[in-house]
Amino acid sequence: MNNAANAFAPTVPLLGSQGWINPPASNDDDYSFTALLRHWLRRSHTRSSIAELDDRMLRDIGLTRYDVLVESRKHFWQA
Repeated sequence: MNNAANAFAPTVPLLGSQGWINPPASNDDDYSFTALLRHWLRRSHTRSSIAELDDRMLRDIGLTRYDVLVESRKHFWQA
């Protein structure tokens, strides 16, 4: 990657509804973007999986149905 691209990449954070989203730090810009996408995909999958748990399972992990409802309605980029 040329010097102009290296200078530009770290100064362009993504803006989400909850504020600035900084991708994982890395020297390789492609890796950073890929890592961010994987993180978002994992977060989305986790939220959909937890929404499918029954009340007994939620009690086992210390969550209420309301907690799950709030979490599952978040967008994938929201922490």
